[in-house]
Amino acid sequence: MRFLIAGGYDTQNLGDYASFLGLYKIIRSKKPDSEFIVLSRHPNDEFAHQFDVKTLLNLDHSTKKASVGRIFNGLNEGDKSEHMGRILRELSIADFLVLGNGRLFVDIALGFMRGPLNYFALLVVLARFLNKPIVLSSVTLVHPKTEPGKELFGLILRNANLIVVREQSSAEVAYQYIKNRSKVKVLPDIAFAITPEDAEFKNIPSEFDGAIGVNFRGVNYANMVDSEAEKSIVKRITRLLDSTERDLVFCHQCTYGVDSNITDDRYINRKIYDCLPVSYKKRCHIFDNKWTLAETLAQYSKMHYLFTERRHGFIMSLTQGTGASLICNEENTKAVMETIPLKKNFISYSDDFCPAEIDLIEIEKLTGELRDSLQEYYRLYTSICHGGENIG
Repeated sequence: MRFLIAGGYDTQNLGDYASFLGLYKIIRSKKPDSEFIVLSRHPNDEFAHQFDVKTLLNLDHSTKKASVGRIFNGLNEGDKSEHMGRILRELSIADFLVLGNGRLFVDIALGFMRGPLNYFALLVVLARFLNKPIVLSSVTLVHPKTEPGKELFGLILRNANLIVVREQSSAEVAYQYIKNRSKVKVLPDIAFAITPEDAEFKNIPSEFDGAIGVNFRGVNYANMVDSEAEKSIVKRITRLLDSTERDLVFCHQCTYGVDSNITDDRYINRKIYDCLPVSYKKRCHIFDNKWTLAETLAQYSKMHYLFTERRHGFIMSLTQGTGASLICNEENTKAVMETIPLKKNFISYSDDFCPAEIDLIEIEKLTGELRDSLQEYYRLYTSICHGGENIG
C-alpha cells in the first residue's frame, strides 16, 4: 500500500510523530513493503530523519512572514511550481490520500487559497479528480466558527471514504455534515500503538531517573496574562516539591519556533523555571535539547510520573508504563476523557500537582487493549484497497 499523507508532521511536535509512528507500525507489521510519502512545510527537517519515509514540500510558505499578502505557495506570480507537480505525481500513484492526525480542520487564517481548511479541501478535490480514496485518520472534529469554514469542512467530510475519529463527540460532529454515518469509525488515538520497544535509551540524562516531569504549552496562554499563568504554575510546582523528595524535570514535546516562540515548549518551560525561587531551582532540571521521539519515550519510561498539558504526552507516558496526569485546560485535552477510563488522572487548570495512585498492571492492561483495537486500521485500509467505495 502507498500512502500520501498530509497533517501536522512538519512542526516538530512529538505528539504528531507518535501518531505517525502508530500508523506506520500497524501497516508495516502486516504489509512491510508499504510506502509513506508525507507532505511537509519543511521536507528536510527532523521528521524526515527519524522515519523511513519520503517527504515532499507542501503548499505552505516556509514562514508566516513569507506568506503575508500571498496565497498557497506555487500560485503567486513568480512562484516556482515544481513541488506542485511532485504532489500531483505522488497522488496519482498513491492508494490513499490520508489527512490526519489531530484537530486539523479549523478555520484559522481562512481565506481564498489560504489556511488549513482550504489546503485540505484542495487536496480532497485533487484526490477526487484522480479517483483516489480519502481517509481522515485519528482526528478530532470541531465545528468551524464561520459559515465559509463550515462549507469547506462539509466538503471534506462528504468526500471522505473513511473518517476515523478519536472520540464519540467527534463522530457526533461529523453526523451533522454527512448522510452516510457508516463511514465514521470511533477508534482510540492511534498513538496507543506505541510500545516500550520504541524507546531509545542511549544518552538519556540521569536527571530523568525517578523524577516527576512537567510539560506546559505556551499556546494555551495566548489569551491570558502571562504573569498570571506563570504565577499559578509556579505556586503549584513549589507545593509539589514541598510534598515529595523527588526532583522535577521539565519536558519539551514540541520545539517549533519558526513563527512564534509560544509553539516551543522550551520557551514556556524556561519562563516558569526562571520564576521559581532559587531554593526550588536546585531540585529542578531543564534542558534545551530537541529530543527525538524515541529519546522522549525513554525519558518518560524512566520517570516516576508526568504532569502534561499535551494529549500525546499523556498517552506516550502511559504506553511506557509511567503514570501521568493530563491537565485539561482546553477542549482537545478534555475530549481525551471520553476514551481513557482513568478519571483520577485528569486534572483541571487550577488543581494541584498531586500524582494519582497508579496501578501499573491496570495501565499495562488498558494500553494493551487500546493497542489491540487499533489493528482495525489495517482492516479498514485493506477494505478500501479491495474496492470499497465507503466502509460499511
